[in-house]
Amino acid sequence: MLELLKKLVSLRTVSLSPEKEEFEKACSLILRELQALGFETKTFSFKEEFPIIYAQKDFGKEKTIAFVTHYDVVPPGEGWNTEPFTPVIKDGKLFARGASDAKAGIVAFIHAIKEIFAERKKPCYNIKFFCFADEEIGGEYGIKALAKEKAKLFEANAFYILDCSTEGVEIGASGALSGKIVVRGKPGHSAYPFKCDNALEKAVLIAKKLMDFGKEERKRISRLAIAPKNPVSEKVWNRFSITVFHSGTKSNIIPGYAELRFNWRLVPEERLEERKKEFREFFEKIKEETQANAKLSFFSEHEGYLTEENNEFVQKLKYAIEKVKREKVQCICELGATDGNFIYSVFKKPVFGFGPIDSDANIHGANEFVRLSTLELVKNVIKEFLAENKK
Repeated sequence: MLELLKKLVSLRTVSLSPEKEEFEKACSLILRELQALGFETKTFSFKEEFPIIYAQKDFGKEKTIAFVTHYDVVPPGEGWNTEPFTPVIKDGKLFARGASDAKAGIVAFIHAIKEIFAERKKPCYNIKFFCFADEEIGGEYGIKALAKEKAKLFEANAFYILDCSTEGVEIGASGALSGKIVVRGKPGHSAYPFKCDNALEKAVLIAKKLMDFGKEERKRISRLAIAPKNPVSEKVWNRFSITVFHSGTKSNIIPGYAELRFNWRLVPEERLEERKKEFREFFEKIKEETQANAKLSFFSEHEGYLTEENNEFVQKLKYAIEKVKREKVQCICELGATDGNFIYSVFKKPVFGFGPIDSDANIHGANEFVRLSTLELVKNVIKEFLAENKK
């Protein structure tokens, strides 16, 4: 199990700046493992750098579970104590970009199946497996393209998301929405501000209004969705953040252009279209108050979701985790978004998960790691979830 993970994390599958050869090597490595287990495999490509892995195996069971994950990673960034694509094991942890998010989940799944077969058993469900190559950049050439062109592949009773946390059964995720505001003015020499219309200053006024909006959003708390452990709230709450601010070129030139971007996370009960309409009305008031020539646009939308806790598959996974961990666990809602958001909104099937991402694993940051004990834990949970015995 460890050797496979080492090989996977050594491959530089950064979807933001893809190296075709690295993605092909990772794809081939995963395919070989699945084929050796007797899975029927296919690859699809809607952009040649991003091969999609699909596998299925019919065990003659009544129901089918689709496991979903990804093998692309975010850029390594700065601040690493080791080489990000050279796996290093220290203090029971394997350090590398993608160790937790999401290559450990792939390895845990493969070895769970391998051990089930070694014990001369069969999973209690037919299995499908999807592994995408562009999840970290929105999935346009991955899950979204495949669902549009090959929707029948997604026929399953439920979907198990492998790139999840270890804190409990993830049965939901926040809604997510990004937006952009462009402010235009009249540029000119800073010695003559009365001849200009300062787009940057107008954008700052808008930013202040947005910060006030963000403070109010924090008061919107889910009635149902329990959040992972955090210092803010027991239940999931709304989060609004200004994330990008661009303007100006030179200190003595008044800018005629400014751009700011924001990211908005919503509790799963809220519907994006309703909140977008509300925000547009709020934005029009801001424009009037600031006298700004500004334009708003939205992009990268993900509807939130919440699978019912009493769902049979959720309960089976909960039982599996508790049996392996020997402790009670909760059903929780992810603060971020996963491919589960898209799957739930399009296919209307139960979506849930449990994976190798510990709360301190530094995913998307320097020195990302996975505990070897967590890798073992997730493998054993998947095995128990697929076991014939039921609660």
